[in-house]
Amino acid sequence: MDRISHLPDETLSKILSFLRTQDVMRTMLCSKRFKSQWLLVPKLDFDDSTHFPETWGYQEPDYGNFRRFVDRSLMSREGLVLQSLYLKLGRRCSYDDIAIWFGIAVKRGLMELKLEYDGCLDPRHSFLPKNLYTCDTLVVLKLKKGYLDVPDLVCLRSLKTLSLKSMIYSNASSLLRLLPNCPVLEDLFIQQCYIHSCALSFKIILPSLKKLSFVPKRKKRWYSMIDPSKTSSGITGLVLDAPSLKYLHIVDRSGGFSVSEIININAVVKATIEVILSQPEKLLHSLVSVEHIRLCLSATEVVYPVGSCFHRLKHLEVCTCKSEWLDLFMHLVEDSPSLKVIKINQCHPVTNPRPHWNQPGSVPRCFSSNLEILEWVEYEGMQEEKELSTYIFKTAVCLKKASFTAKSIDANKKLQMLQELALSPRVSPTCELVFY
Repeated sequence: MDRISHLPDETLSKILSFLRTQDVMRTMLCSKRFKSQWLLVPKLDFDDSTHFPETWGYQEPDYGNFRRFVDRSLMSREGLVLQSLYLKLGRRCSYDDIAIWFGIAVKRGLMELKLEYDGCLDPRHSFLPKNLYTCDTLVVLKLKKGYLDVPDLVCLRSLKTLSLKSMIYSNASSLLRLLPNCPVLEDLFIQQCYIHSCALSFKIILPSLKKLSFVPKRKKRWYSMIDPSKTSSGITGLVLDAPSLKYLHIVDRSGGFSVSEIININAVVKATIEVILSQPEKLLHSLVSVEHIRLCLSATEVVYPVGSCFHRLKHLEVCTCKSEWLDLFMHLVEDSPSLKVIKINQCHPVTNPRPHWNQPGSVPRCFSSNLEILEWVEYEGMQEEKELSTYIFKTAVCLKKASFTAKSIDANKKLQMLQELALSPRVSPTCELVFY
């Protein structure tokens, strides 16, 4: 008995929305009702690398057939709202095709657009038509690869999520034109950016912004299409003013990242910072309101911002790759009275010399009142590591669990480290020692 055909239109449309567009089209063969029902599906996705001729056989992709398929799918939805459109396009796709498809989608009230364009990076054309920059209905915009030339006229008044991955910008002012004209933007994700002829700096002044991410991109074949003599990568300057920002994620170990000015980010709750900076204290000082922080600061010298108080910090994670980590760690611990969780992790290759342990003159307040969890990943049993762990055991009166994951796989070394930790006196009677 065909039970699916008897489902209400709303339920059937919901089920079909979880399928790929090609699979939705196949369902038309199952029932006469499906021939019109697929038009009610609010999401369309197209990938020219996996689209096959109408026989659905295992043949080489036919771009002409793919283009006609997209044309028919979009044109047949006249008068219906299109919530989401995903396009993954290769080199055979032309700028004219993209302009036509986007034009139709915008007229259909497009709310979410995801585009991955692995085509020719032609600096004469932005791969986004200009009418998209004034789309009133667009809420989510996610772009991957391609050349971006932002026009002077921009108004994305409904856009809340913007993701830019591996983009090439026509000039340094492209984003300066785009971001201020997204008045309700809440989530900004930027993964590795390139720009023709000059360095790229970011000036982000967005009262509505809640989440900001800068992350690197691993090198792949696509980068061979970029002429290194005409482009530069990374971010050479950051100006940030975002009073509603709650989540900050910055990862850039290229050495080119720099901070020009950071103000008014007192609402940040969680921050991940992995950067090489000449003056990391400027960035660190701006994070005094965080509750959860993950730090890996690489510099010739880290000048700790004296007088800082991380009064809300409850979860602290630090990387041990630089010799300055221990000094930075103890400064943060002493200035974080509410700290409950400490995670120490060797995220990157260690540089010499090894740090020296200097016992503080007084016990940090978090050790005597709040610290409950200690987690140490890639523990090596080095002298400074043993001294720090012993000190925490002796002073953390509320410690409930201390877990250590050894870096070595040698059974004898692991046994020796476990014995040393087990013999260290623990002031907390309820502290559980776990060793991996």
